[in-house]
Amino acid sequence: MKLRAALAGLLLLATAQLAAQTQALHRGTAADPPSLDPTLASGTLATSILVDLVTGLLTRAADSSLTPGLAERWTIDEDGLRYTFHLREGLRWSDGRVLDADDFVWSYQRLFDPATASPAAGTLFVIRNSRAAYSGELPLDQIGVTAPDARTVVFDLEEPVPYFLELLAGSNAVPVPRHVIEEYGREWTRAGRMVSSGPFMLVERVPQSHIRLARNPYFHAAGDIRLDEVWWHPTQDLATSLRRYRSGELDIVLNFPPEEISRLRRQMPDALRIVPAQAVYFLAVNIERPPFDDVRVRRALSLAIDREGLTTRLLRTGVTPATSLVTDAITDYPGLVQPEFARPVPERQAEARALLAAAGFGPDNPLTVPLVYDTQEENRQLMVAIASMWRAIGVQTQVENVQFSQLNRLVRTRDYSVARWAYFAAFDDAYSFLQLFETGNPGNPVNYSNPEYDALLALANRSADPEERRQLLLDAERRLMEDQPLIPIYFYAGRRLVSPRVQGWVDTPRGPTPSRWLWVE
Repeated sequence: MKLRAALAGLLLLATAQLAAQTQALHRGTAADPPSLDPTLASGTLATSILVDLVTGLLTRAADSSLTPGLAERWTIDEDGLRYTFHLREGLRWSDGRVLDADDFVWSYQRLFDPATASPAAGTLFVIRNSRAAYSGELPLDQIGVTAPDARTVVFDLEEPVPYFLELLAGSNAVPVPRHVIEEYGREWTRAGRMVSSGPFMLVERVPQSHIRLARNPYFHAAGDIRLDEVWWHPTQDLATSLRRYRSGELDIVLNFPPEEISRLRRQMPDALRIVPAQAVYFLAVNIERPPFDDVRVRRALSLAIDREGLTTRLLRTGVTPATSLVTDAITDYPGLVQPEFARPVPERQAEARALLAAAGFGPDNPLTVPLVYDTQEENRQLMVAIASMWRAIGVQTQVENVQFSQLNRLVRTRDYSVARWAYFAAFDDAYSFLQLFETGNPGNPVNYSNPEYDALLALANRSADPEERRQLLLDAERRLMEDQPLIPIYFYAGRRLVSPRVQGWVDTPRGPTPSRWLWVE
């Protein structure tokens, strides 16, 4: 009996020692991502997790700079229209199967296949014939992605653009496993089935609880990764997320209640990280649904919002007022200045009431705005404040909160009137924001279309003069904001709590540091 008890004690001790030696990182995320399929997933909820699971030809270092991924080297033709990538030797999927150039060709054909309906496809329409293939005008084998041999991937572009390498570091530009997808279809990303190309692989997923990843032994740089496991914990309630951080359950949280900022600055200065982000928080307006198809209505709603009050008195977390789409945190872009929003709020409200009156709305016929947002206390506070500002111009607001998955579906199917939305730059260029509203972009949340806007963007991408290109992009953004298909609210600041035991973290505007570069002490 004593021997049995001693053996049990030794077993418990060995288990505890093994657990202590396991490098496990626990990260918080706002909610369960709708999908872990890189071809389909878009938005911030999936991106941070996908960066751990998948790697493309290029990837990002801890400081967000571009670095080789599955490609070891590449060349660019003089005219900028052809990029040739040479893959690393011995690449494998996380199940041990060979990963080669044909996997890239098939993956890009899947990305642009109209049957896939990828909302992220528009980001890569610069690839030759990809837009025509997506619209069904050309067969998929006409896309400008080819594999001359097993270790070479060639891209032919519609026109030279300065940001193509940036695009290839995105999580939608990665290879996906044909052998798994053909067997399981859209259910291929379930734990036990999902096969990936990145530093970690999916081990377990429990909805509303956690997503557990383990180091991928077949990753080309597996020997350099210090973490054994990464746990992603969806926690929609910000106060709960903060409590879990304080208790040690979470090592990293990507948000916290804004009212806690002063206390955290006093109590956790070493953990608090606030940095500008290349992202915008906005209201998407369904311009196909009356009366929001009237620009006067959209303009009035935008003019009435006191963004300075929202960012300095309600949020107080480093976010800055946004009256346009593109943040000046983007490299080599000054940001669009709109002087009319610098006027006093009462003056703007008076103009908003006049615009509504011209559109047929007033005390006897008040405008009603259905406003939908995803469940989160900060979002609720903002929507309540905005509804109050609209009330000052005679607008009634019907506020509804839903889970993020439902909001995502509503926006993607355009089954809404006005919706809380956000965009995080896929690459460090103003075009990353502006392409979202190009005609035919599948990620376009409002189905905006303006030939003049499209033409300005096309001219900008063909320009070899940086100053001319910058001015064309500014002109395009100005044209977009004249039509007001969105109502910008603020430019994000990353506000995170990173435990002092987490090593390797680098603050950058591009987003949180991928787990590949982190370890715990």
